[in-house]
Amino acid sequence: MQTHEYRDFDAFADSVQGVDCQMMQDKPTKRIWSITDIDLGDTKVQHGQLGSANIVEGETAADAYLLYMPLTATCEYKFNGVPVKKNDLAILEPNSEFRFSTIVEHDFCMAVVSASHFADMEECSCDAKRSTVRVARGNLQSARKLCQIVHQILSSAASCPQFESKVAAKHASAALVRVASKVVAHELQQEAVPQLGRARLPRSEIIERSMALLEDVNAEPVHVRELATAAGVSERSLRRSFQEYFGVGPIHYLQLRRLHLINRVLREADPDANSVTEILAQHGEWQFGRFATRYRQLFGELPSETLRATRP
Repeated sequence: MQTHEYRDFDAFADSVQGVDCQMMQDKPTKRIWSITDIDLGDTKVQHGQLGSANIVEGETAADAYLLYMPLTATCEYKFNGVPVKKNDLAILEPNSEFRFSTIVEHDFCMAVVSASHFADMEECSCDAKRSTVRVARGNLQSARKLCQIVHQILSSAASCPQFESKVAAKHASAALVRVASKVVAHELQQEAVPQLGRARLPRSEIIERSMALLEDVNAEPVHVRELATAAGVSERSLRRSFQEYFGVGPIHYLQLRRLHLINRVLREADPDANSVTEILAQHGEWQFGRFATRYRQLFGELPSETLRATRP
């Protein structure tokens, strides 16, 4: 078992297994993110502690199921706009596109299980992209049992430094896979969780069209009305969709996106060849002092400090 503590959010994001994604932090309170890894062969278990809210966009691996367990009772977790609470279990199938959000700091457990264990119950080819999130509620006995097994694995690995190399790890992995198979089999027989609300367009389509515009314009500034036009809906419907998927409105999302984009540019820029104001102006920012205040609230340092920092 290995536990890593990060003060750099991007480094933490890179350590999350089973997904190819981009993460944005929001409302940091502790500025510390940690993750514990337990390798049980073709099953991986992770325990994460985040000192901030976050928004995640990406897709799961093509060869594994991702089983996500919220741990913070006071936090609202959402996968593709679907609320997931403590004691619930979110199931993401292989090759699934997803959007995830929380609005406060939070903890989670996650198991990444090889899809080979579920080969006889696959609904469709793992080569096809999908956006299905299934939620096994905490009142499902097998879901509760699976959460208990994951917690026991974490506890056993913490008390036995060489746990991963012992025979017990194989038995623990087998127990996890056995119960996970029951949960997945049960959920595949159910209808996928419907999207909330009754927008003329499905919420998922509104978000997809909005994201397509953001990808097209890349670093260019985008306004809410442009997103609404691209999505073919009113600004009110756009706000509801963003609130449902990301826990924040489109204005806050766009501000957060620009802050993270500029943060990445500053981290990669040569301080001898670039200035902060030039980089900000290139990305549509002209109120430099106000931007620096927002930037420091999110990242804990001024843009100039990020630019001057020595990166490995």
